[in-house]
Amino acid sequence: MKHWILTAVCLLLITPIPAFADTIITVDAKDKPLQIKGWLNEENTLIGSIRLSAPAKVEQFQFLASDLQRQEGSEIIGRQQVSFIGETKLQAGIPKDFQVKVSNPQSPGTYKGQIEIRLPSQKPQIVDFNLLVKARPKLTSVRGNEQVQLQLTQCNWWLDCGLASSIFNKSAFLQTWDLAFDNTEDASVKVIGAEVLLKGEQTGYQLSSNQIKVPNIPQTLKADQIVKLPLSWETNKIPPDRYTGAVYLSLEGGKERLIVPVNLTMRIAPLMPLFILFLGIICGRLTKYMQEKGIPQAETLGKVKELEKQVIQADPLEQKTLIPMLSKAEKLVQQMKLEAATTEVEKISARFECLQQLRNIEQKLEPFKTNPQVKGDSGIMQKINNIRMQIDLSQDEQAKTLLEELQQDIGKLQLPPMMGDKTPVNLSEVVKGVKDAVFAVGAAVQSNVTEPVDKWVQWLQKSLIFLSGSKFRTQATYWFARPLFSLMLLVALSVVGMRSLYMQKGSTFGADPFSDYLGLLVWGLSADVASRSLSNLAGEEEKKE
Repeated sequence: MKHWILTAVCLLLITPIPAFADTIITVDAKDKPLQIKGWLNEENTLIGSIRLSAPAKVEQFQFLASDLQRQEGSEIIGRQQVSFIGETKLQAGIPKDFQVKVSNPQSPGTYKGQIEIRLPSQKPQIVDFNLLVKARPKLTSVRGNEQVQLQLTQCNWWLDCGLASSIFNKSAFLQTWDLAFDNTEDASVKVIGAEVLLKGEQTGYQLSSNQIKVPNIPQTLKADQIVKLPLSWETNKIPPDRYTGAVYLSLEGGKERLIVPVNLTMRIAPLMPLFILFLGIICGRLTKYMQEKGIPQAETLGKVKELEKQVIQADPLEQKTLIPMLSKAEKLVQQMKLEAATTEVEKISARFECLQQLRNIEQKLEPFKTNPQVKGDSGIMQKINNIRMQIDLSQDEQAKTLLEELQQDIGKLQLPPMMGDKTPVNLSEVVKGVKDAVFAVGAAVQSNVTEPVDKWVQWLQKSLIFLSGSKFRTQATYWFARPLFSLMLLVALSVVGMRSLYMQKGSTFGADPFSDYLGLLVWGLSADVASRSLSNLAGEEEKKE
């Protein structure tokens, strides 16, 4: 019995043990887990590799794959689509790469599963398997958003903003705009870069990222949805102009950049253009005023100043009399009472001439001041003083009467023989000139005097005017209707000018300040033509009433 046991032990020691009994296949550490990446629809088969090695020769091993489960959904890549390429043998101690192939993936995403490597009579070795199927981004602009069209208006402070909001709709004050895209792939898209390049057409100014940009980049956009990217800007930092260019989006995995054209116009706030327009209209009306009233007023004032210059060079006594009269005439000019001022200037001129002639008479009679006819209480000198007093009181009729008496007295004046007969002739000529001047003053006064009307006729006229309401309508027209009509006309002209030159044609108003503001100013000046036509029409209606 003992011999049999010894024989069995010897046989076991002599008989060789199969190689796989102590052989273990090792997976390279870098291939744990096994990862394969590829692009959807660009490669029908995704291929990776796994490196295996064993300390002893392996004649045969098995490769088994599980189903691959998509992490983003319920899709599965069946195990039959996963294959192992290569002869399943290993040389002792020699690593060998084997290809793992996945056929016809249908959806992008991350798939996870396992691979089993089996040897006979051994526990299988399990390797995690990750498959990343990537899809090229397919972002397309939503219909109607293929191009960004913006017409913006600057708004600096409350008055500007209030005026602008009453003219434009809310779209003129936007601070952001959503770039809308349709992501047709069942995979998210990562935007890794966004650049906005816009250049002004008139000024050539290029906007920077401080003025307009796409914020929060990089950013991931959801899969199979309508996605949005905000385009934001600082309105007050963008100079007025028309800017053209595009937004360039760099997408992870994209072969080309996504380009969205942009057409942006910026205008300044409306307060300054409105001020310039008002200034043009006011200048136009001022021109009209100068043509109709300003020039005649200046001419009349020139006559007053010319006469004042002559008076200042005359005797101080004459200055004391005439300067207050000239001040009164100047006030009439300032009050636009030009006819009255002209009449007053003619009167003052006649009085000035009269006073000068009286001064000449006194000088010629100075050698005969002892003559009773010259020096007496009712003499010529006393009458000359009385005439001066009447002129100082603007009593031209009384001065004329006294001057006629003075003429008679000079005619009766008896001078010494030493003077000859030449002096009386000269005095007569001087007196005749004074009489003519005073007569001219009297004629000017008479031209302003109307024929007296009986009291009962005046009462009847006033009663009829009151009953007919003509006086009320006249006062209402003068104090209310005319100013209101002028104000309405000014507002209407301003609205038309702003709409024509600022709102409709001025989408880039302020880009060329000289041309833009000059256009408004010239329009305001020329708008007075329409104002004048309407004013004349209103005046004709008033005359008909």
